[in-house]
Amino acid sequence: MSKKSNIIKFPGNPSTSHISHNEYDDEFDDFEAWEALVELREAEDYPGLVKYCKQRAERFPDDPYSQFYLGEAYVLNGEYEKAIEFLSEQHLKQPGNMDFQHVILDALFALGKNEDDFDWMEKPVILRMSNEILDVCYQFLKPKRKPRSVIELHIEFVMKGYLLFTEEDLFKALVQDQRFIVDNLDEGPLFAEVRVVRKTTR
Repeated sequence: MSKKSNIIKFPGNPSTSHISHNEYDDEFDDFEAWEALVELREAEDYPGLVKYCKQRAERFPDDPYSQFYLGEAYVLNGEYEKAIEFLSEQHLKQPGNMDFQHVILDALFALGKNEDDFDWMEKPVILRMSNEILDVCYQFLKPKRKPRSVIELHIEFVMKGYLLFTEEDLFKALVQDQRFIVDNLDEGPLFAEVRVVRKTTR
């Protein structure tokens, strides 16, 4: 997958919803699982990741994170149809689960499809670059005196839906909108800072 992929990263603290012999065993098992997931991803051993996640999903069928990890592993391994088929069942159980929704969307877009090519129980929120996005940025920045980074503005939208625009897309749109002043323009989206144009009083 490209760097622009919307695949959700593994959280820093994995699920503790499954049951073990005691609380210590749970925490130890979770850490071991998280460590293995990170190692397989960093090595780009996606077939190995699928195998490992499948074992976890079968071991903990009621743990949504284990199911999510397997769906994501299928996507990383290029098994898009399998990811959709597997997570369709999870989506029926938890239609509002954004993790499941987003991995299904990753698979759909990777197949050249769109959100309308899936029978959603609960439709996900999809955010595309638009004037509405810029309006939200304006309202967010308006009461603030200090400029904010483009990265920070982009992060504001992450929990609101599935993003179909990158930091670069947002940066370009902000530069073109006369309501904003973009400092460090030549540095690009990584270091650029944004503030709103304020009317001067005489």
